[in-house]
Amino acid sequence: MSDEGRRVFPMETALGVVAGKGGDDVLDFMGYALNRTVDEDCRPAINPMVKGWLYSLNPEFMKASFDANINYDSWISEQKRKFGDNVSITPMPDSELAGINALFESVEEAKQTAEDKTGEAEDAMAAKDAADAEVAALTPFKKKAEDLEAKVAQLEEKNKALNAEVAELKEKLGSFDGKVAVDEKDIEKSVKDIVSRSVKEALGGLLAAGGVAGAALAEGADAAPAEEAPADSGGVPDTFGFGASGSDGDGFGF
Repeated sequence: MSDEGRRVFPMETALGVVAGKGGDDVLDFMGYALNRTVDEDCRPAINPMVKGWLYSLNPEFMKASFDANINYDSWISEQKRKFGDNVSITPMPDSELAGINALFESVEEAKQTAEDKTGEAEDAMAAKDAADAEVAALTPFKKKAEDLEAKVAQLEEKNKALNAEVAELKEKLGSFDGKVAVDEKDIEKSVKDIVSRSVKEALGGLLAAGGVAGAALAEGADAAPAEEAPADSGGVPDTFGFGASGSDGDGFGF
């Protein structure tokens, strides 16, 4: 750098700015021109301004346009034959730096936002990984829980069926309510009545049959006058065989 505040750079460094290349030498060139540090993130946005400043200092550089279809090293060699091996520049004045500084601030803000979002994304990814790990750890228990839920559902269905059967049985039992309980004395009396009627009917039949047979014998032979028959020989006394007699006093008279 001279006393006039200029600095000399290799010609290939200045040509790197013209061609839009990167590298530490180009970033150093830009930092000197802008009086601040320039990193690679800002370089693409700042390059056109620094190149414009270089054109204003050396208008001949405007003729050194770079074509990406040609070999870069060959292009550098050709330009150095035209412009020499070095170039001297001064920093941009403060009046020119106001807009550039605003651009730097925008770039830095965007960069910080990107870093913050990256951090949030990393945190979210870490949370997702933790959740995935938790899910993986709980997966066996989830399967067991699903099996238990299925068994519970089956038991509930079975319980419903059993409750329905119980309700049906209760309904059937309700229809017999009051009809089954019969007093033992009523049963005994009914049996005695049936037996009494049967015996009376049997004895009555026997007596009737005996009277018919006697009449037939009397008509077929001479016989002595029969003894006078009881006035009520064709009937059965109502009290026949059903007094209180009997060894056990059961009222059958036997």
